[in-house]
Amino acid sequence: MRAALSAAASSSSTTTTTSTTRAASRARAMASSAPAAPSSTPPARRRAPVPTVTLNSTHEMPLVGLGTWQAPVGVVGAAVADAISRRGYAHVDCAAAYANEEEVGDALRDAMASGAIARESLFVTSKLWNDRRRPRDVRAGLEQTLRDLKLDYLDLYLIHWPVVWRRGTLMQRDGDASIAECWRALEALVDEGKIRSIGVSNFDEAQLEELMRTARIAPAVNQIERHPKLPQDALVRYCQERGIVVTAYSPLARGGALFADPVVSDIAEKHSVAPAQVLLRWSVQRGVVVVPKSVTPSRIEANADLWGFELDASDVEALSTLEDGESVVASPWGTKQKKNVVLRPLLTAIMWPVSKIVRVDVQRMGRSGFWRWAWSEGE
Repeated sequence: MRAALSAAASSSSTTTTTSTTRAASRARAMASSAPAAPSSTPPARRRAPVPTVTLNSTHEMPLVGLGTWQAPVGVVGAAVADAISRRGYAHVDCAAAYANEEEVGDALRDAMASGAIARESLFVTSKLWNDRRRPRDVRAGLEQTLRDLKLDYLDLYLIHWPVVWRRGTLMQRDGDASIAECWRALEALVDEGKIRSIGVSNFDEAQLEELMRTARIAPAVNQIERHPKLPQDALVRYCQERGIVVTAYSPLARGGALFADPVVSDIAEKHSVAPAQVLLRWSVQRGVVVVPKSVTPSRIEANADLWGFELDASDVEALSTLEDGESVVASPWGTKQKKNVVLRPLLTAIMWPVSKIVRVDVQRMGRSGFWRWAWSEGE
């Protein structure tokens, strides 16, 4: 009896489920053919794909990239993963001197392995540190970066600063090396397929002129500090007239006071965007690539959402009033900081005796092998 009742219940349940499924299917079909009811809330604006600029090497470079300068180890990997997998980024800006390329490389490897992005769609920039100017050191620097980033080639490799230091030292000039020699080594690595495009960072007009006099491959990019406080308009114009794409680092001038400036906040309110978006749009609207750093998902997304508005002439004119020529970069070997006129020679003198005792490998900062005694092997 219990078996019969159980069988009957099972049959009844199956019949009811089948009827319900058929009814639901008919309801969905009717709903799909009926006109949609008006929505009480507007749909969210969809972010368009990030546009690209064509380099003189013929490769495409996204106008917005994720900066990794001062992004701490333990956090930077998650930021890179989020940017690529969830925020539509395809461009990551790195450097050996940022001391985080290993973690960035882990995130890049995992993103490609998961299918979030294909290698050919990814654009990765890195930079050669200041004591790598001799050919063997250029090659060794690139190979270390490729190992750290878990890549077979770089999309763009830049000379980080227009200085020539002795290997393993800080601010000690190498009289037997040169930017021209370094550039020839980079050109050879392009020929080998280890780099697709080469460029420079922090070079001014005179330094670019000197480089291009002997270069076989023209620099594709000059990465410079650029924001409304330090627009460097003459340098931008010089580069663009010669087919050199400009990338702006610190494009938000470290935020803070500039975000709260009435000029910026008024324009942001006018366009219903964040102050950071105003500052970034100011650069990309002129064809300048931007690489803002953030480890906050909402800001990473907003920093690439720049295509739903445009600054008008009055906005650009208002932003031009913020120029004061002040750099926000603390590097003592930089040329844009007025204090460095005194600080640079002072630190060079201080570091001279240090260089006789200790050697440093900036590409291994924070890892084993970062420093060694000057008299040990491996000079």
